[in-house]
Amino acid sequence: MKNILLVLIIVSIGFVSCDGRKSKSVSLKESIKEFKERQSEVEIINYYPDEYVEVVTDTIISNNVKVHIKNYSLSNESVLMSVNEHSTSKNQKQHRVFESDIVVSTPTKEIFNAHISAEQFKSINTDAFWSNATLQHVWVNQELSTSNDIKLDMSFINPKENTYKLYRMSIDENGQQQIDFVEERT
Repeated sequence: MKNILLVLIIVSIGFVSCDGRKSKSVSLKESIKEFKERQSEVEIINYYPDEYVEVVTDTIISNNVKVHIKNYSLSNESVLMSVNEHSTSKNQKQHRVFESDIVVSTPTKEIFNAHISAEQFKSINTDAFWSNATLQHVWVNQELSTSNDIKLDMSFINPKENTYKLYRMSIDENGQQQIDFVEERT
């Protein structure tokens, strides 16, 4: 009788232990699958430069001509450099668009005032370079400039293709401008 009672207790413990619960590994696999199904795609955008940039340069040429250049990035415009997509994320690299404001003046009057951007060049040039181009920098070429002829160098970059173009703007004492192509790197 003792043996039957002992067998019955062991069998009942066996039945109670096998209540249909899942093993830890099966539960973990199901939880991971459920999490992945609920997970939405995460979009990460990296900007270069990280935040707004402004560089102001004042140059005095021969004590009577002043050149004021303001190079700055636009917060709401950028050029797409690359996109990396993974199963749950999308990583974009963006290069901010830059523009410049230029003022050339004498102590008595303003000779020249202009806004420079890649959009101006894009409208007059059909080269594929301009589809993703932005102004990189504008500066006074002090070696070539005189009080009667100011030379400004303008570099444009296509960050997607890592190419650039260099132009030179000449401004005479009457404010007349001429833009010439200098070089490019492809």
